Amino acid sequence: MSTKIQRVDISTLPKTVQQPYVLTESFDFNIHEARILIRVLQQIKKHQFIQMGTQIDMDNNVVMRFRPKDLTVGNDLKLVYQSLSTIRKKEIVVKGTTTDEGQEVETRTITGIINEATYSTNNSFVDLKINADWYRVLVDLSKGYTPYLSNVGFQTGNKHHLVIYQYICQWYKKGEIEGRTLTEAQVRENFKIGDKYNDLRKIVTRVIEPCKNELDKFADKSFNYTLVRANPKATRGRGAKIVKIIFKFYETETESVNSTYEPKRAAKKISEFKKIYEFDDTQEQQLGGLAKRYDLSYLSALEYENRPYLLKQENFIEAFHKLIVQRSSA
Repeated sequence: MSTKIQRVDISTLPKTVQQPYVLTESFDFNIHEARILIRVLQQIKKHQFIQMGTQIDMDNNVVMRFRPKDLTVGNDLKLVYQSLSTIRKKEIVVKGTTTDEGQEVETRTITGIINEATYSTNNSFVDLKINADWYRVLVDLSKGYTPYLSNVGFQTGNKHHLVIYQYICQWYKKGEIEGRTLTEAQVRENFKIGDKYNDLRKIVTRVIEPCKNELDKFADKSFNYTLVRANPKATRGRGAKIVKIIFKFYETETESVNSTYEPKRAAKKISEFKKIYEFDDTQEQQLGGLAKRYDLSYLSALEYENRPYLLKQENFIEAFHKLIVQRSSA
């Protein structure tokens, strides 16, 4: 059964907001689609603007290359293939202008969040084509990307937890103590829960409490919550029904992260490189430094693209670093 097409006019999105939540609010991403979007925002954030590992083709698309393994958790690459298909059904309407017989006229372009994906049959790379005008919007949204977004997106298998974290990033203001009070309808709408679970009590047990535990561990922001009953004094019966939840947001004690560095993922990738290039421990440490400085999915794609050249070099790290610098200054 085909996935229903979701379409949003991006001119309706808040222009002053620079958080990926504006996409979460507009589309119902599953966790696998969300991870693809996170990697796109991550690579843009670390390598703005278009010249960083990307290019505009003749069809006005920006091409971004990734390794399929970097777009998922584990080794089930079929999930990546399936998610690339379903995320293309989420469409954006981009307003623009063109010239017709000497007159400037307004246009509206319907494009997918990802316009096209070319997937290598040996699972070595995937090229994503993104409409250039839509890409410019993503550049703005990438300013709201943090490594913690990646942590939450790739540590949890629950899309609701990721949505709640993005909700917090959207609404949290340091020093604000009022918090937010959400009705059952607002909880279901904002956190993409829909008609799942019968009442707020089950939502708290199955979603809210587990989410709080994960955010306390993986994220830079989390929340406390207070349940509001229909009758505050009731302990059972209809009066004890939970009708609202009061959320209070706070910054966690998670160590501050200054780059898109994920230690376990970096160690695994470095191990793969070491088998291919057979470098020594010193070069391994140097590569670890590059992994801390640059986006790992970007480095992975750059290495694969230039592997024939790199295999011929006496010093892999020096040659690889030179490529990174050249691409960064392009």
